[in-house]
Amino acid sequence: MVDLGAGFIYSLGKDLYKKFTWHEQEPKLVNFEWIESSGLKDKFESDGYIIRWSKPDKAESYFVDGYEYMYEHDKSKKISRKIVLKDGLVLIGKKNES
Repeated sequence: MVDLGAGFIYSLGKDLYKKFTWHEQEPKLVNFEWIESSGLKDKFESDGYIIRWSKPDKAESYFVDGYEYMYEHDKSKKISRKIVLKDGLVLIGKKNES
């Protein structure tokens, strides 16, 4: 009897975990103008972020200064996608401290 209850709770918990967990998908490849035309630049800036493009191999050095990768979030599908230019540059940002 205990095994049935534990199995049910595990199954329910596993399903809830899948439903509420965000997953990172393949990067979103965009062109340079997309960040403005999509409205994402304005959203990031209104959230207090300073954004910039970086080569992937140099992004880690910016992380020491508080930068992080910026993602596009699809709430209905619970996925996040890193924003990448076709030439490989990635979008990074950090919270504006002023």
